[in-house]
Amino acid sequence: MRQAIDKTFIYYLIAYIGMFLLTAFIPVLHIITVFLLPIPIILWWKNWETKWVMIGITIITLLSLVIFPALPISLMAILAGCFIGYPLKKERHPYEVWANGTVGLFLSMVATYVFLELLLPFSITEEITRTIDESLEMTRQFMDSVGVGSLSPEEMLTLKEQMMALLQLIPVGMVVISMVIALVVQWLSYKWMNREAGNSYRFPPFKDFRLPKIVLWIYFIVLVLGLFGLNDPNHSMATILVNVSNLAGILLAIQGLSFIFFYNHLKKGSKALPIVAIIILLFFPFLGLYLLRILGIIDVGFDLKKRMAK
Repeated sequence: MRQAIDKTFIYYLIAYIGMFLLTAFIPVLHIITVFLLPIPIILWWKNWETKWVMIGITIITLLSLVIFPALPISLMAILAGCFIGYPLKKERHPYEVWANGTVGLFLSMVATYVFLELLLPFSITEEITRTIDESLEMTRQFMDSVGVGSLSPEEMLTLKEQMMALLQLIPVGMVVISMVIALVVQWLSYKWMNREAGNSYRFPPFKDFRLPKIVLWIYFIVLVLGLFGLNDPNHSMATILVNVSNLAGILLAIQGLSFIFFYNHLKKGSKALPIVAIIILLFFPFLGLYLLRILGIIDVGFDLKKRMAK
């Protein structure tokens, strides 16, 4: 652990400032820099004492306040860097680090959403609703123009309700995006630390991935609550239950995919089975997620990997 600021610390600071300024003035670059900006902060946490990390974060926060519209960029980088870097400093398990990073990025997305709602002269949700209305109207006009007949008012209302229901899934969508970004950021950080410091950081084999049973219990509890009508769109708990159910389902599907990799490794088979599973998931996501979720439930509920490994 380094006891003072040195030239390497300054290099990381310069690298961050350079990427931040590029992103602030060329926003499209955020597609790339979203994965790179947290890395200097992660490296600070890993290699320096906390007080020096706080100094670095203070500097980049002040810079963000100067370029105020770009504040969400730094907010995302700082939270991701801290939520990944601190567990790394404490030598936590890679999957625990990943979970922490996901939480940090999700919080940054929520904060960014609130920031934009307060800053912009219009509501993002209202704009999405208006876009849906315009899309439905264009669809109706197109159907009239090609002579296939338009939808009845009742059918249009049903279609709009179905499209509006997708807005309820924004939170789980944010979590999934956070999971992907955190995974890539952590992987890039491992690569850098292994290359520069000769460390051996890596993720455990995917076949060994295992969810705690609490995820399965949460999934079943939400399903039971749904039987009592709590997931009805008009119920105040509906949005929470729908998002928790979908998130737990996605995690169980990941567990199911992990089991396929485990089974393939255990039987010393070719890579065809995992590849086919991934292809089905990509091209038939609803079917793929459904089948993998069932497999994940069986694996977590009955300790399938442990039983087969004996």
